Amino acid sequence: MRGYACRGLTLSIRRRECNSPRLHHLIIIEPQLLKSSPLSSRRPVRVLALAACLAAAGCATEPMVGEPLRSPVRAAAPPLLSEVRTIVIDAGHGGHDPGTSHHGLKEKYVVLDIARRLRARLQAAGLAVAMTRDTDRFIPLSGRPAVANRMRADLFVSVHANANRNRRVSGIEVYYPRTSVVSSSAQWPPSISAAEVGIPSTTVKQVLWDLVLRETRVQSRQLGSAVCRAMERQLQAPCRVVKPARFVVLREAWMPAVLVEVGYVSNYAEAKRLGQAAYRDAAAAAIAAGILAYIRERGAQHI
Repeated sequence: MRGYACRGLTLSIRRRECNSPRLHHLIIIEPQLLKSSPLSSRRPVRVLALAACLAAAGCATEPMVGEPLRSPVRAAAPPLLSEVRTIVIDAGHGGHDPGTSHHGLKEKYVVLDIARRLRARLQAAGLAVAMTRDTDRFIPLSGRPAVANRMRADLFVSVHANANRNRRVSGIEVYYPRTSVVSSSAQWPPSISAAEVGIPSTTVKQVLWDLVLRETRVQSRQLGSAVCRAMERQLQAPCRVVKPARFVVLREAWMPAVLVEVGYVSNYAEAKRLGQAAYRDAAAAAIAAGILAYIRERGAQHI
C-alpha cells in the first residue's frame, strides 16, 4: 500500500490485478479524512481510478479532432513480442506554418518526407502506423497528441528539424515529456470525471494524473535514449541531448512520447545532408531502429 499526504487528506493506494490481458493493475483510491480536516466524514469515498492502466486498457474518452490518417498494416514481418502495436507519427509544422527555413530547405517538407519513410519502416516490422498529417496541412499543437490519445496509440513520435543563430551548431536532439503541474482548469484523466470523485480537488486530480503518467514518462526517456543511440550509430552524427521538455505535443500525450530533432538546417553541412533523399531515408531508418530496439527491450521484460 502506498500513501499520499495531500493538504489534510491522506490517499491510500493499493493495487489489484486486472482480468484484461492489457490491464496491468486496478488502482483503488480511498481518501481517509484526517480528524483535523474540515471535510471529515464517517464514510470513506471510494473512487475506481483505473489510473495505472488507462493508456494500455483503451478506456479513454478522448477529445475528437478529426479522423487520423491511417496507414494499412503490412504483414511483411511477424508482430514483435511487446505490448506496443500502434504508433502515431507526427510530422511537425505544415500548411501556413513552414517551421524553420535555411539553405533552401523548409522544415515542414523535410520532416514530412522523413515521417513517411519512418512509417514505411515501421509497417514493414508489422506495426500499425498512423500519421497526424500526410499532406502539407496545418494541425494545431494540441490536436497532434489528441489524435494519438483518441486512437489509444502505444507510442507517439514527433519529427522536427532544428535551427540556431550559431550556424556551427549541429547534431541530433531527442526530447521526452517533463513532469508538469495540472492546473485547476485541466480536464480529468481518461475515464474519470469530477462527478465520479467524491471530493474533487486539484490535489486529487494531480495524484490521478501522476499515477497515469509516471510510468509513461520513464518509458518516454527509455524510448528517447534508444532513438538517440541508434541515430548516432547509424548516421555517424552526434546526438547532443536526450532531455525532458514541456512541449505541448509531449506533455499532452497519454502514452510514451518523444520529439526527435533530426538535425540543424541552419548548419550548412547538415542542411546539405538533409536535402538528400538518401540521407532522409537513413534518418528514418535510424529512428525506426531505435523504436524497434525499445520495443524489443520492452517485450523481453514481459517474457
